[in-house]
Amino acid sequence: MSTTNSYVQPKRIKERPIQTLTGASDAIDFSKGDIFVLNRTSAVNSSTLAVPISYKDDWRRLMIINGTTQQNTITVASGLGGSAHATITFAATVDCNVILQAYKGYWYVIGGYGATVS
Repeated sequence: MSTTNSYVQPKRIKERPIQTLTGASDAIDFSKGDIFVLNRTSAVNSSTLAVPISYKDDWRRLMIINGTTQQNTITVASGLGGSAHATITFAATVDCNVILQAYKGYWYVIGGYGATVS
């Protein structure tokens, strides 16, 4: 019986760029990353989130973090899960967040802290 020494290099975690949004009304471009920080310090950021493409974007997750003490909002184009609820409002606290997942052409809230849906 012979022994072999083999080394398997561990897979590197794919780095996902963090996008910082600082405008008054940003369009969240989820093709550029999966983590977004709403970071407009002088006033509220009212962002919009486009509809995910069915099958192509299924199971994709986004994390959106409130980076300031403003009550920033996100308007989801197709409504969350296709419902009439289309606005996510963050409490005026840093680090409030929401985690969204795409499925069949809709975004679904799967977690978060300090964010309300209306």
